[in-house]
Amino acid sequence: MIRLANIELVVATLAASLSAVGVFHASGFPRTSAYLPTAVLSVMTLLLVLWAFQAFLKLRRNQSEILNIEKSGARRFISLTFGSAILIALAPILGFITSFIIFIPFVGFILGYRRWRPLLIAGIVFSVLVHLIFRMLLERPLPTELFNQFF
Repeated sequence: MIRLANIELVVATLAASLSAVGVFHASGFPRTSAYLPTAVLSVMTLLLVLWAFQAFLKLRRNQSEILNIEKSGARRFISLTFGSAILIALAPILGFITSFIIFIPFVGFILGYRRWRPLLIAGIVFSVLVHLIFRMLLERPLPTELFNQFF
């Protein structure tokens, strides 16, 4: 049997390491482009290190519970993992806005929400926010959407 804190410690440590690499990489961007990714990744690294430290303390104090995996939870995890991989692979082809309009409702559906209208609205709102952040705040265009190539 595996303890939940063991998994948390491994995941948090690996993610913190990757996030720290991201901070280092983003710090090499031009000054205006480096601010947001460096700030976000720095905060994320700090939070992940705190999570790893908490998991370590739980293990040391023997306060971690045993992980109990349900079949439905495992199916959701696998679906979300493959869905995310497909999003990453298709986003450059479909375009980021179109991908998020599809992906956000997909994630909501996998997590158990069955009302399609709020899921679709959430996907559209998130896509608009991503577009506005890149266009207005970062002043960087997103790659061309697939449907724009036909018009």
